[in-house]
Amino acid sequence: MEINSYRIAVITSSYPRFKGDSTAPFVKSICDNLSLLGHHIAVVAPYDPAVKKTHNNKRLVTRFKYIWPDTLSTMGYGQAMINDNQLKLSSYFLLPFFLIAGIAALFQITKYQNSDIIHAHWVIPNGLIASIVSKLRKIPFVISLHGSDIFLARRNFLYRYITKWVFKNASGVTACSPGLKKIALSIETNQNVELIPYGADPNLFKRAHLSSLNLERMEPNSVELIITSLGRLVHKKGFDILLEAFSNAIKEIPQLKLIIGGDGTNRNALNKKSVDLGIENDVKFVGNVPWDTVPYFLSKSDIFILPSIVDPRGNVDGLPNVLLEAMSCENAVIASDVGGVSMVIEHYKTGILVKPGDIEQLTNSILILAKDKEFRTRLGIEARKSIIENFNWQNTAKKIEDLIIQVITQ
Repeated sequence: MEINSYRIAVITSSYPRFKGDSTAPFVKSICDNLSLLGHHIAVVAPYDPAVKKTHNNKRLVTRFKYIWPDTLSTMGYGQAMINDNQLKLSSYFLLPFFLIAGIAALFQITKYQNSDIIHAHWVIPNGLIASIVSKLRKIPFVISLHGSDIFLARRNFLYRYITKWVFKNASGVTACSPGLKKIALSIETNQNVELIPYGADPNLFKRAHLSSLNLERMEPNSVELIITSLGRLVHKKGFDILLEAFSNAIKEIPQLKLIIGGDGTNRNALNKKSVDLGIENDVKFVGNVPWDTVPYFLSKSDIFILPSIVDPRGNVDGLPNVLLEAMSCENAVIASDVGGVSMVIEHYKTGILVKPGDIEQLTNSILILAKDKEFRTRLGIEARKSIIENFNWQNTAKKIEDLIIQVITQ
């Protein structure tokens, strides 16, 4: 085996199930780029009925089953939680079966692969699975935190206790935002938490010509300014705030149009809100956008907005990948200053930062960009430059690799 080439077993709650799956493609991006660095990756993830057997056939991906019939398989892939801030009642029933099956699958794969290390995504529940297998196999493990897991650990005494125990046993922890790092350290002060921001692939996410897209403007032949936003339609994403700000801005600039991609539990409420605000003809909800078509969706934009907020339960985004993907596609972006967003956006150079939930500030930022095409263009160019130079998956994977090498060789 090459020097510094290691066998890494990855345990995750979500891994793309089919071409264009928009559920946690960032986990695959990390795995792909660790592979490019010469490491051997084996992935363990829960089964889901949507899995296509031919997908990911270039990598060892084990999908473990934990319940029968298959239609009850609702753990992982964004299905175990309500509004991304509390577990469904069914998840409490499924969790013991999930843990047992996950431990068995990871134990088997680490034996088959002769793994050097385990990389767990999300501390709950995968950190617990990794910790147990790590002890049985006598190999180290590291954890990457992504948001909802550490949020649960902060609010629930049992999950907090488990998380503290897992952190004590982990050889390393990564967080994608300063907020996640702070919470992790509040749970286990002796754990070293590496701050590693996410990335985007500038070769994949780049501006496309509208003429090449199978996407029509809302009113063909009209002069429109297109605003896009994309994410799960849950409270912490702040789409209700975006609708309010858009309804204010369109009064001054009638050619504004808003396209929102994604699906979720708040879709009906957001549709109703657009009607109540009288903007239903200027707002389009397009539903789920397959991940492999996101570059085309983003290329439709004049402005991209990430309106995230802190929800009533205190849950907040870490560092949404769609923001980095929009920047990579040369979008002029406006983003709420939450989680790790300020790590990647330099205010008025690579985007505009606004206070989360501040409708007036978001409205004014929309108007500033809508009125100044030169400023929009300049922001987009600088945003893409920052992705190419700094916030890409190669750099993210290299930092994770550095941690893995440090853990294995110490």
